[in-house]
Amino acid sequence: MMSNGTSSALNSEQDLDSIPMAGGGLSRLAFARLQSAGVPVAPLLKRVGLTPEVIAEPEERLSVRSQVALLDEAAIALKDDRLGFTLALDFDPRELGLLYYVMASSQTLGDALKRVARYSQITNEALVVGYREGNRLVINLSYSGVPRHSERHQIEFCMFAVLRLCRVLTGQNLVPQYFSIAHHRSGGISEMTRFVGTKVEFGADKDEFALNVGARELPLVHSDTHLNDLLLKYCEAALAGRRGDMSQLRTRLRMRSRRCFLMEKCLWKTLLAAWE
Repeated sequence: MMSNGTSSALNSEQDLDSIPMAGGGLSRLAFARLQSAGVPVAPLLKRVGLTPEVIAEPEERLSVRSQVALLDEAAIALKDDRLGFTLALDFDPRELGLLYYVMASSQTLGDALKRVARYSQITNEALVVGYREGNRLVINLSYSGVPRHSERHQIEFCMFAVLRLCRVLTGQNLVPQYFSIAHHRSGGISEMTRFVGTKVEFGADKDEFALNVGARELPLVHSDTHLNDLLLKYCEAALAGRRGDMSQLRTRLRMRSRRCFLMEKCLWKTLLAAWE
């Protein structure tokens, strides 16, 4: 029979394991925007349980909930109710790291979308990207471990960023057949509609958009079969490690994540040198 102390420790470990984590790239984009606008960041970070030191360390993973809270606070401080959309328009896709490179080196857009659907949780454990092919290509986003109704900015960033990536990778201004977002929005939609090229439907049943089925075979600008094969192995190893760590304390995950980050840092230097 377990003692109360042992039971509490096990429950605490299970609680830690159930918290979805993220690489924190989106939080760092928002942090940079706050700094450039001259907004005092320390008190804002304190309100969401983060510190400047954590944000300054790119290998530090953050809870998805703290990232959502930071985006909410940043949107208020910046007076930008469309912060997720704003960030999606001008971030450097290479900041996505491994996920971007495995997409960019794929042969076709269909291959790239399969990659993001399979490996997105390496970057954000709460984000589930669905991709299906039929008479159109459908990209669907949903959450695991985080209530969808609790946030807007992260999902808007992801939706518009994925569409932007499709355009960047193919070098074509792809226009979706439809583009829908589940939460309601009363204003600021016209610029989003101009970017997408078609009506953006808010208050929909799902967060998803669809492209013409012919887009599946579009070749990618930076396709590299040999590099993609290498990165796929790396992604599978990272994904397996992420799933295996779900039964361990987050302190162990942070130690492992730091080692993985140092390995990734060396890999990105090699990749950037090869592509320059």
